[in-house]
Amino acid sequence: MKCAFLLFSILFIASGLQAQWEQLNNSSVTTRHHPVTFTLDNTAYLLSGTTPQSNPFGTNNFYRYDEENDNWIELDNFPGGARSFAYAATYEGKAYFGFGANGTTYFNDLWKYDPQAESWTELTSCPCRGRAHPAFVAHNGKIYMGMGNDIANLNDWWEYDIESDSWMQRPNLPGDPRHHPFHFQAGNYVYAGMGHAGINFYADWYRYDTDNNSWERMNDHPQGPRVAGQEFSYKNHGFIISGDGDQHLNLPEGEFWKYLHEEDEWVRLPDHPGSPPDGRVGRWAPGSMVLNDFLYFFGGANRVGGFLYSEVHRFDLREVISSVDKLNTDQSIEVYPNPTSDILHLKFPVDNLQNPKVFVTDANGRVVIHESLHGQTFHIGHLPNGLYQLTVSSETRLPLRTSFVKKH
Repeated sequence: MKCAFLLFSILFIASGLQAQWEQLNNSSVTTRHHPVTFTLDNTAYLLSGTTPQSNPFGTNNFYRYDEENDNWIELDNFPGGARSFAYAATYEGKAYFGFGANGTTYFNDLWKYDPQAESWTELTSCPCRGRAHPAFVAHNGKIYMGMGNDIANLNDWWEYDIESDSWMQRPNLPGDPRHHPFHFQAGNYVYAGMGHAGINFYADWYRYDTDNNSWERMNDHPQGPRVAGQEFSYKNHGFIISGDGDQHLNLPEGEFWKYLHEEDEWVRLPDHPGSPPDGRVGRWAPGSMVLNDFLYFFGGANRVGGFLYSEVHRFDLREVISSVDKLNTDQSIEVYPNPTSDILHLKFPVDNLQNPKVFVTDANGRVVIHESLHGQTFHIGHLPNGLYQLTVSSETRLPLRTSFVKKH
């Protein structure tokens, strides 16, 4: 029975992908939250963010990654001043960087980095309110920027024309004002959504048509509100990784998702590693970069423990692109009856799971069941009515996932 996939418009990768996470050298450079990265001419760069030494004002440090030796080379500081909560995007061999905050100022500036000249040029500032945590996406000669926060949350939307060095205001995001949204380019569209505003956390997702300057609401994220992770585009696909769920708690698992923009569906990829003391693997405000077909993932914070991560991991994206679209829901767990009021029966696509454990999370990402699985049934009668995500992990397989409805 696979009605859960119709309900959620989601596919889950259960097995079949052989790509795994690889740990690299720990780095003091990447031990920060809200790092900004970009890749130009097969070279990756890192700047800004908040380190243990710079808290709460951010940094203006600027580094180039030496891929061969797996270390960072320090460059001249960014000339626009220390900050955190900023963003960057690239277009035709140049990087564009700006916005953010330093504890006293919310920036509305924009800068261009030329890797050949190794120089920064200040461009026209946005005629908008300065802000931290905006969406910031380059597409077809334009940069689209919006949302974020100063002393209040925002939902305005702006277009920067790279050729003319000019700004134009476009229609606001149709959802509530917010900051720390996810955002990327995929296909011929710009996507943005999720994030939060105070105690309100969002799962809504939107597509912006740059030809018609119009918004369309898409399917909500299938596992509820998400905020403060990382996003990137690769081979014209959009991805999001890690972050927090409802109530700004680190996600229980190291979630990694690919968005199928043509189907408006999300694919769950192999989780990023982590073993924090509180058991919550997700990271607040981590960093990521794509270099020579590898995703590098690092930094971020464990909010409960109050520490920054120094680990650096990478993941080969080539197999994801070549394999994901070939997968189908036959690799999922079948559950029945669905909806159910008490006992849930499981049917696995593989045999001989070793030491399986079952995790159940509610629509807000909270773990409500975490126990060893004995047999192929378990009780969910004590749960409130609602939609739930079910994950079965074992020592020998990638996690198997599906969803079910609890209904009296």
